[in-house]
Amino acid sequence: MAAISAFIHGFSRLSRIAKFCSNLPRLFAFGMLVLGICMPGKGLGQDIKPVGVFLTDSVEVGKPLYFSLSYLHKPGKEIFFPDSSFDFSPFEIISQKNFVSRTDEKGSLDSAVYHLVSFDVSPVQSLKMPVYVFGKKDCTAVFTAPDSVFLVKSNILGVGKESILQAETGLLPLSTEFNFSVMIGTIALIIGGVGSIYWVFGQDIYKQWQLIKLQRRHLEYIRSFNRLMRNARDRNNIKDAEKAIIVWKNYLERLEKKPFATYTTREIVDNMPDAALAEALKNMDGIIYGQVKSNKMDVSLEVLKTGATKIYRSKRKYILDSPIN
Repeated sequence: MAAISAFIHGFSRLSRIAKFCSNLPRLFAFGMLVLGICMPGKGLGQDIKPVGVFLTDSVEVGKPLYFSLSYLHKPGKEIFFPDSSFDFSPFEIISQKNFVSRTDEKGSLDSAVYHLVSFDVSPVQSLKMPVYVFGKKDCTAVFTAPDSVFLVKSNILGVGKESILQAETGLLPLSTEFNFSVMIGTIALIIGGVGSIYWVFGQDIYKQWQLIKLQRRHLEYIRSFNRLMRNARDRNNIKDAEKAIIVWKNYLERLEKKPFATYTTREIVDNMPDAALAEALKNMDGIIYGQVKSNKMDVSLEVLKTGATKIYRSKRKYILDSPIN
């Protein structure tokens, strides 16, 4: 057991040593920059090239990483670091942190750290960045040497070549709901349309409806009266003549809105002053109540029908001549 424990401990130390060695190039670059700043010398004769390195040697898709950019230059120069408008392809910027300039006898040191992320699946991904040095007329871009990271594919899901997309054809039943807003809108639209039509044509429509009802009742009366009058003439039947008189009185009652069905002959003549009509009514009274057959029955019934038709025409003319309010 002691031997196994010693082996595991030794393997763990080897792993840490290997990880440390993998970052040696980056540590060496930073060390060289620090030594260049801190070592004594005659002064800064010329600007050192900007240094840009990733702070890790690998990258995973969608996971952040950091890129350090630093530049040692003469104190009198004005420089600018790239911001979020710079094209970091194949990376995308999340944030940027700039550090305060440090100046000594070696020069001024400006630095920044960029928080990046990559969605590229290339095995090796490189980046080099510029530092813009302000001159009299324009800015000069001084680029760092490119630095690379290696893609770690642990979080990339492979898609099988035989994968087939299948359509989901199952239908779910939906409960029906009554749309009350549509119903209310439809009712309001109908009421508004009907109201507008009635406001413009209402009186004229009402007048036409009255004429239609008047004509329908007159046709019903003529049909019934002609049938009874024909039976009374052909069969010489007093009962049919009496029924014809009843139909005639009922029709007048509906036309004139008066109780003609209960009026006597004198009361009818008083309301309808017509000599021929009065003579026809007297002849029909003699035939019906006296049960005496007469050759004048057909003529009397025809006179009564003509009188009712005159009243119908007079009523129709009154409706047509009435003003529309």
